[in-house]
Amino acid sequence: MNSILPARRALLLAAPALLLGLRAAPAAALDCDDREREYFSNRVLTDQEGAKRRFYDDVLRGHSVLIGWIFTSCPDACPLLAARSLAIAEQAAQAGGSPRIVHLTTDPNRDQPAKLKSWAAKFGDYADWVLLTGTPGDLRHVAQRLGQTVDEARPDRHTTLMLAGNVPARRWVKLRPDMQAEAAGLQLADLAAAPVVSDARACTG
Repeated sequence: MNSILPARRALLLAAPALLLGLRAAPAAALDCDDREREYFSNRVLTDQEGAKRRFYDDVLRGHSVLIGWIFTSCPDACPLLAARSLAIAEQAAQAGGSPRIVHLTTDPNRDQPAKLKSWAAKFGDYADWVLLTGTPGDLRHVAQRLGQTVDEARPDRHTTLMLAGNVPARRWVKLRPDMQAEAAGLQLADLAAAPVVSDARACTG
């Protein structure tokens, strides 16, 4: 299913995305950060190394990210999505904007950290690749905050769209999985170069 983030996030369908905000004092930056944390949630998930990660503070905050949904027993679409994510990230890195890849499992009952780690090893060794599992309730909540619906009873029912964002700049786009890796990488590099938004008035919409 191809759902999009709620209107308040104003996800753009083409690059460049709209730049929000002006310079502001550190106190306003903290206020803006608090609002983003509340929006995306700070649910505690577990990465492929078994480490606990708060979703906003430890995964999103301060990063440009490329986010997708996978499950390790998926025979076709998920391996293609993993390979495409790595190709896009590598193209972005060549253009000067390396994103963090974030993959969330839609099958948390079976995808424990060690399984996620061994699955990822089949596709390459990207330096900043975070694979996340957790309780079904926490993963459903995080997916909902990202505009998606997941059901651990039917892990195959997940979107193949990817979300790309520059979290400090409050800029987001969605990427189709069939988009050419070079074009998507350039879009991510452009996103990563956007100025940080620290004005509290700019993170309310």
